Amino acid sequence: MNHESLTSVAASHGVAEPARVSGAAGAITRRSLLALSLAAGAAPWVARAQATARVIRLGSPDLGTAGKPSPGAGSAAVLHARKWLEQEFARDGIKVEWHFFRGAGPAVAEALSARQLDIVFLGDLASVIHKARGLDTRFIAATGRGTGSYLATAPGSGIKTVADLRGKKISVLKGTAYQRPFDHLLAGAGLTEKDVKLINMDWPSSKAAVVAGQLDATFGGSDLFVLRDKGVGIPISTRGKGRDLSISSGMLATQEFTTGQAPLLQRVTSQLVRAAQWASQESHREELIRLYAETSGNPEIGFREELAGDDLNQRFSPLLDDGLKAAYQGVLDDGKRLGLVRGSIDVNAWLAPAFVQQALQDLKLQAQWRATDANGKALAQAAGKKGAA
Repeated sequence: MNHESLTSVAASHGVAEPARVSGAAGAITRRSLLALSLAAGAAPWVARAQATARVIRLGSPDLGTAGKPSPGAGSAAVLHARKWLEQEFARDGIKVEWHFFRGAGPAVAEALSARQLDIVFLGDLASVIHKARGLDTRFIAATGRGTGSYLATAPGSGIKTVADLRGKKISVLKGTAYQRPFDHLLAGAGLTEKDVKLINMDWPSSKAAVVAGQLDATFGGSDLFVLRDKGVGIPISTRGKGRDLSISSGMLATQEFTTGQAPLLQRVTSQLVRAAQWASQESHREELIRLYAETSGNPEIGFREELAGDDLNQRFSPLLDDGLKAAYQGVLDDGKRLGLVRGSIDVNAWLAPAFVQQALQDLKLQAQWRATDANGKALAQAAGKKGAA
């Protein structure tokens, strides 16, 4: 069926003419468009077509400092820094807008609820919380796995172990991915949030407060290493301590954008997979660290510590494989048990792997990443070769 025939079919359904898609990384066949639409839980795309959006609105927690907004240290940060989306869509006159939120996941959720964003990059707990509360999103691609968390302590606090936190004034930005590993750390020492003086505070304010001694400690990401030259200690890290203490992150799209703008979402996904492939190269490790530091305003040491010893190819795999599914199911189960998540979701139905699968084919990257099993162990065969993404 040619484009004119598709136009005729679309017209018979009373919808707009399906848009042609340009760009090598975003080339999509009629068959792949149908597959994407079905994978997104929609009716066939010819019955869902909309006018092509002129603006793509992306959102992320702001993990930068010194006036440099940043989506952090995942593949999304490479995508943002390299301006590959802007280049991809410039030919079509489509504007790409990045919005960064100091209020992190909760603020991103507010913008989603107000229909101010189309695509977001979020950590695992925030994604699950807001999906369970009814935000109509689809999980499109993974942007990072195995991210660690850190406890930064005020000068002279004397805190060396998790047990030392009892009765101390500690900040954690609630509703973000860091709350779950923090609660797990406490549980390992026989503590709960009720055993500490927990304060819900944004990241910039927490940094200033711990340096000034107004907090005994704060719990967050590798950006806390920027405080070490101010006398702040970092005695506790969750790196390498298991899935319950690590963080995954991903790219989500609204259901409306997923079904109504599938060609554009495919092109966004293809550029994200391109960024993931670049970040996955061991030969790019030093350049990647410099890119993160230069674009976020955070020191290299934090990124160097975070990535030390990691298999970059595994860390930046975009695949929605069994390992990722199990990780998010664990976040959901823990969140409900810890009282962080209300309601429930079907994790498998939330995922829309066809976009990554198509990107692997378009970019000829079927052999780049190996899928992982439910225990996070890499399978023998590359995921793209099996047709699973």
